[in-house]
Amino acid sequence: MRALASIAMLLAAGATQTHAHRAPGGWDYPFECCSEADCARIDPSEVRETPSGFVVTIMPGRHPMWASERRQPAVLDIPYQKARLSPDGFFHLCMNDAGELLCFFSPGGGS
Repeated sequence: MRALASIAMLLAAGATQTHAHRAPGGWDYPFECCSEADCARIDPSEVRETPSGFVVTIMPGRHPMWASERRQPAVLDIPYQKARLSPDGFFHLCMNDAGELLCFFSPGGGS
């Protein structure tokens, strides 16, 4: 019986580690977007809307995945079809440490 309880506890602990982390607004980033540190709310000044989507410029140190040791900003061109509706009305960016887009959330959404 103890063995079953131990296994259940280990499975539960593993399950909680696979969930995406929570945004500052209280909603959970989707699992496919992050691994505990890939997503963050970004300032609207870092986002420029274009006719085809968004250009996001992240200066070094302004996102958990773009450390202050970087010499250049991360610049991401994000087409409207890749933008998701932001549940809290703020911009959020999920990217890996190579500066590649995982997910982008916009208050206005996308198509």
